[in-house]
Amino acid sequence: MKAAKVPPKKLEQESKVQAIRDAKEPKISSSSLKRSKPKVIDGGKKKAVKKPSPFDVLAGWWKRCVQYLREVVHELRKVVFPSRKETIGSTAVVLVIVLLASLFLGLVDSILSRLVRLLVG
Repeated sequence: MKAAKVPPKKLEQESKVQAIRDAKEPKISSSSLKRSKPKVIDGGKKKAVKKPSPFDVLAGWWKRCVQYLREVVHELRKVVFPSRKETIGSTAVVLVIVLLASLFLGLVDSILSRLVRLLVG
């Protein structure tokens, strides 16, 4: 099988296109990949953190609990509960499906157990 010859003019065009692409791509040096040190803004001194008093901790905990309960009540007001008729209807559908599934699985189990008895002896 012969290899296809590429005309020299086309090769020249491709090399020009590649040169243009190379010129557009930024050069990355290994020195630019190094991490720079973080700048210190406030002189590098750490301020002492004051420990909260037990009363402040308890008050903050209480406020969070109250806020949580308020949000729970707010969300429960959005809930739409089904009527008695809808509840009875869905329960009936679930019971029928469970009954059908149990009958099907019982039938398959009995068939497979008889096949195993025939094979094993």
